[in-house]
Amino acid sequence: MYVDLLQKNDGGLVDSLKKLGFDSVFFIERGSITDVDDKLPFELKLYDGKDYDFIIQKGKADAVTNLDKNGLFLSKGLCSKLKENQMFVIFKFSSLIESSDFFRTYKNFLINGKLCNDYSVPALYVSYAKDKDEIKSPTQLIAFAEAFGYNLKNYKRSIELLLKRK
Repeated sequence: MYVDLLQKNDGGLVDSLKKLGFDSVFFIERGSITDVDDKLPFELKLYDGKDYDFIIQKGKADAVTNLDKNGLFLSKGLCSKLKENQMFVIFKFSSLIESSDFFRTYKNFLINGKLCNDYSVPALYVSYAKDKDEIKSPTQLIAFAEAFGYNLKNYKRSIELLLKRK
């Protein structure tokens, strides 16, 4: 079972991802994550801003993303709260490609990915593609997760947790 997240609900991209073996495809719309195939609304509130500490401590979102762009390095305490509040951390492959400082982004992914793995924080590694050239296969996303210290067992558990919320 594999999932990916797109920048927009694009039928052509969704079809391409399904052919690659993805079971579920989600997209981001107005701060929420939505399943493209679900007839009933399934939304996860997504946070991408400056006040991660407050949002994580209070559990005011279902997922956080763009930690790299906002310069946040997780800590043991934040990881404990993420896990307690069953919040996801989303790592976008596109962030590496679009980054103006590749090494800073890489370092952020590495530190945060290892901490998420060590404290069993649900993390999703996604392509966040906006066109066909940016699509990644499930194998590439697994390799992306493992390169940043997130093991396959935790990766699959995170996907299962996401799909249970539907």
